[in-house]
Amino acid sequence: MNSFNLRASDLDLALTLGSGQVFHWRCPDRVQWEGCLGMHFFRLARRAPSTLSVHTTAEPAMARSLLRDYFGLNHSLRSIVKTFPSDPLMQASLQANVGLRLLAQDAWLALACFILSSTKQIIQIRQMVQAISQAFGAEVTDQSGQLLDHSFPTPGSLARAGESALRACRMGYRARFLHQTACLIDQGKFDLVKVGQLALPEAREALMQLPGVGPKIADCVLLFGYGFQSAFPLDVWMIRILRDYYFPGQSPSVKALQAFANDYFGRHAGYAQQYLFDHVRALDASTWKKLVSDSPFIPSS
Repeated sequence: MNSFNLRASDLDLALTLGSGQVFHWRCPDRVQWEGCLGMHFFRLARRAPSTLSVHTTAEPAMARSLLRDYFGLNHSLRSIVKTFPSDPLMQASLQANVGLRLLAQDAWLALACFILSSTKQIIQIRQMVQAISQAFGAEVTDQSGQLLDHSFPTPGSLARAGESALRACRMGYRARFLHQTACLIDQGKFDLVKVGQLALPEAREALMQLPGVGPKIADCVLLFGYGFQSAFPLDVWMIRILRDYYFPGQSPSVKALQAFANDYFGRHAGYAQQYLFDHVRALDASTWKKLVSDSPFIPSS
């Protein structure tokens, strides 16, 4: 494999790859992260505060380009987080997640993974992604032929596998949605590329025509797979955060929460969402209760 160091300012590797935005990376020794980008295997580790140690099957020039794009290293994270609102919860989330970046994932990978994510915890999603990769993905080897990993399966490979084979990977009812979606893409009846050329509302509507894709999954795919940074996925965690902290004593509808998020968090709302999500789900109940009780959004008497 090829080895080199990559300058990576304002990137916390563990926070970024261990967050709920991506599911196919592994960290077997709590130091090095292993996974594939396309058909190229990568082993990454933080060598210094602003440097990554990279071992990969890709040629160095290609690997550098892939990693810069994937981690958004050509974008100033400091400029992005300056657009976040200044309320205490948002600022605490920012301080707790210094170096957390949004990844530029492959659209198909993001779509498939978030179809699998419905009502599942992160560890369970990772297990399903690993299972289907090993069962239906292509082998990725080094120059000696040693198996390093499996790539994520293409729509065609999942379409040919069939729903029953996908169910064997313990994905339950999600197997039907994933198989049907893979078939639509493989048969040319749904164009993933075209989605990225649409405005956000139209792109969301297009994705929601796919089996198993509702508003939350569509926004996750738009944010993590297409780079629509104003997309703000509303899962049960984010609905709870917005209602408890930003609308204490009220019960706004999901539609009202979506409108608030789009306005309040600004053009990088999706980035802000990831910081809030990662911070709040790591808090214990008493800490969260104290934050809510101190919310500056509590109406004055």
